[in-house]
Amino acid sequence: MNTRLCEVALLVLSAVPAYGQMRPAFEVASIKRIADYVPTATMNGDLSHGRLTLNNAHLGQIISVAYGIQSVRIHGIPAWFSENQFQVAAKAEDPATSDEQVKVMLQNLLADRFRLRFHWENQPLRNFTLRTAAGGPKLEQAPQDGVDNCVRTLDGSRHELACKHIRISTLANALAAMLSSPVVDQTGLTDSYDFTLNWDGDETYSAVPDALEQFGLKLEMKKVPTQVFVIDSVERPSEN
Repeated sequence: MNTRLCEVALLVLSAVPAYGQMRPAFEVASIKRIADYVPTATMNGDLSHGRLTLNNAHLGQIISVAYGIQSVRIHGIPAWFSENQFQVAAKAEDPATSDEQVKVMLQNLLADRFRLRFHWENQPLRNFTLRTAAGGPKLEQAPQDGVDNCVRTLDGSRHELACKHIRISTLANALAAMLSSPVVDQTGLTDSYDFTLNWDGDETYSAVPDALEQFGLKLEMKKVPTQVFVIDSVERPSEN
């Protein structure tokens, strides 16, 4: 998936327009539920030049893209949505529309087509911080050209996460999904890297940090008040 979609923003964009102004909206937007649900299908897509495409996207993933938050911070998704994926294709009228403005349009699309209503809360959540270890990073920088991709496989009790052309902020998102907890990237690393994590057993909370240490990365956990996105109501989207 395009790196820009995976990186977690530190600020949530506001979608509230000034009085008398029209809310930013796509010129054309299509939402289609995928008829044959495949649990192993992963989301992919692109956001560029005023266009947005999302494939195999759960509701939580669409919200994550729109509001720049990791999906583990989204609470209250109805059970029906957990087994449904969508294809979203949308285009702004102006190709020069910024990515940030496209995300605001996606927020409004969620409100209009999914009837999404929500509020923010601070809740004590287990959080992880990703830092560089004392000896510094030991990562192989990826070639300049490449497609960012992480593939997770399981062979018996042996786990593998093979990543190509991945920014550390994107790795933080992948770790958040694996650990079901927010992961904040505080490494300061901005390049793209190739690496493969390997660990055994189901004790993810201890095994994954050990796997990261060989690359000079340190994962620390603590419980802190965290802003979470709480869904008040949401409906099955109108499709077209």
